[in-house]
Amino acid sequence: MSSSADKIKIRPLGLEDLRAIFLIDKEIRLAGKAVTYANVATEDIFTIDRKVNHHKRPVSYIVGLLEFGFVAEIDDIVCGFILGEVIHIGEDAVAVGSVLILGVHPDYRRVGIATELINALCKKYQSKGIKLVRTVIDQRDQELLGFAEHLGFVVDHRVFYSKKL
Repeated sequence: MSSSADKIKIRPLGLEDLRAIFLIDKEIRLAGKAVTYANVATEDIFTIDRKVNHHKRPVSYIVGLLEFGFVAEIDDIVCGFILGEVIHIGEDAVAVGSVLILGVHPDYRRVGIATELINALCKKYQSKGIKLVRTVIDQRDQELLGFAEHLGFVVDHRVFYSKKL
């Protein structure tokens, strides 16, 4: 008998998946599980030009999200997603992979979906010659902090400070 983990299929994110990932994001928020991403909705990341939030994203940005985006399916149902991007840091413009957002539908948690999604994104970054992956996690999000540490992420030497204006 196969477990749910054996049925997980990871594939590149396509435009046809946007509705499914927006719905997953909504379910995560309804379940109160969006601690780290409380102020970052998946739909906002993809926004090109909407009057409600004034973000303008060039089409090349959307294409970039698709390049470093994956979805997880079980029995042909999209049940998780990850979005990443390559950022350039420092004077030498070192390329670094970034995990923008990761989501797993609450009904499909704890079967290995998030791990498979992170691994797929890291493998994609490696194929592009990227040697470092970063993500930002809210320090109150103990569940996500523990998960990141389990996957080998460590606290970086940088500390981010914020000031609301």
